[in-house]
Amino acid sequence: MRIGIIDIGSNSMRLVVYDVQKTYYTVVGQVRHSARLGQDMVENHLHPHRIDYGIRVLKHFKSYMDSKNVTEVIAVATEAIRKASNKEEFLGKAKKALGKDIRILSGEEEAFYDYYATVNTLDLDRCLMVDIGGSSTEIALIHDNRLQESISIPFGSIVLTELFDLKRNPKAENQLHQYLRNTFRDVPWLKNAKGYPIVGIGGSIRTLGKIDRFRKDNAMFISHNYSMEQKDVEEIYELIRGYLGGKVKKVYGLSKDREDIFIGSLATLNVLMQVQNAKKIFVSNAGIRDGLLFEHILGRNKRVRDVLEFSLENIIQNHMSPGYEGKDLFKIVSPLYGALTKKYPYLLGNGKVLKTATYLYDLGTSINYFQRDRNTFYSILNAPINGLSQKQILMAASCASVFSANDLLKEFFNKKILSQRDMRTIEMLGILIKIAEAINFGVSKEAQVKKVEVTEDALVIEVHTKEDPIFKEEELKPYLTKFRYLYKRHLRVQFQYRG
Repeated sequence: MRIGIIDIGSNSMRLVVYDVQKTYYTVVGQVRHSARLGQDMVENHLHPHRIDYGIRVLKHFKSYMDSKNVTEVIAVATEAIRKASNKEEFLGKAKKALGKDIRILSGEEEAFYDYYATVNTLDLDRCLMVDIGGSSTEIALIHDNRLQESISIPFGSIVLTELFDLKRNPKAENQLHQYLRNTFRDVPWLKNAKGYPIVGIGGSIRTLGKIDRFRKDNAMFISHNYSMEQKDVEEIYELIRGYLGGKVKKVYGLSKDREDIFIGSLATLNVLMQVQNAKKIFVSNAGIRDGLLFEHILGRNKRVRDVLEFSLENIIQNHMSPGYEGKDLFKIVSPLYGALTKKYPYLLGNGKVLKTATYLYDLGTSINYFQRDRNTFYSILNAPINGLSQKQILMAASCASVFSANDLLKEFFNKKILSQRDMRTIEMLGILIKIAEAINFGVSKEAQVKKVEVTEDALVIEVHTKEDPIFKEEELKPYLTKFRYLYKRHLRVQFQYRG
């Protein structure tokens, strides 16, 4: 079924269309307009021009959803509509345009859906989550993957920019900073999250991450789970101040429709990190819309057991044909990795990388079978994988296409994203996938690894098979020399024919 989820925010209005099959989903379309409903409000009154434009956006959303055969619509509005004295006028016109009632979320509900999106897409058991919108800022304390505390503060990028006249009066920054410090210090439970990493949600946070990636020449990476240090936030804050003051001509990654209000969001985050002594921030692409989606497919308050596993299963279900062997290969790879890490401890900590690479080892066949290795590299690099860092995703993509994408890897090595040790680890993990492919060659699932032993001079694998092992042995031959080079041991696979 096709579901359209509409988020009517203070700065932007966004529609995302999902194709949902049971608990699996994929995004099939997205439309965003910077309506700025929260701007130009006088005594909490929505400006007529903003209302008119917002209704035109909703009519466009309706036409778009009709063209995508959407059968169910979930539409919510946040702070700008929530506080508007003339909200009923907007809601009445919106219902006519959309053919659907708009649900106004409370501040607590906003925080909940942000939390629900966070715990189902990021592998962090404790964090301080912050969603800086146009007219409100939601902050939530997450501990042991549970929502402990939350608050909705009635200011955001638009409100702060207008309240302190930041566009025309840069000197008001000191007043803004003191105002923010006082506000955060008045939230009693924030002291329980001192030193916690920040998870940032919303367009301003994604913009921050994009600017940082451009600064570091990492612009091709997806933004979800991208991390920055506190000093990165402070440096970008100074960069934006220079840009607004005319000292910097261009900031790559900063869009025109956000540049006039971005300083308010950035100041909020910068001060919050200082007050909380937070050393790191993780960018989240998931927010209210994702929280609403997870509520729809999982039910309220039900979390996925394993963030990474769920996202990998989702990719396989959406892109691979029935009988795909990735999970079967991992059953072969896993005991090999477990045995080898005892002799090569520097391979420890790469279990998630290897799992991802093995599950998605042939993802590129969905594009072109004969270019599958290179296509797999790019597909994994850009797939919606949750629970891994940017570097881990790159290493997984490299492991899955090892020996076929070395020229692509040189670019990342030259940019110092990957170290020499990383490059060797990629080869050492990647060859295990190739060995598993050879063992599994022919009829999938019939070969079973019964014993794995690392001796002084060899990795010995005992395999029971119902198929003639001669063809599996032929598949293994190209990797024997490479394995010996990488591990300084021989590879001996002992097939026990049980046909």
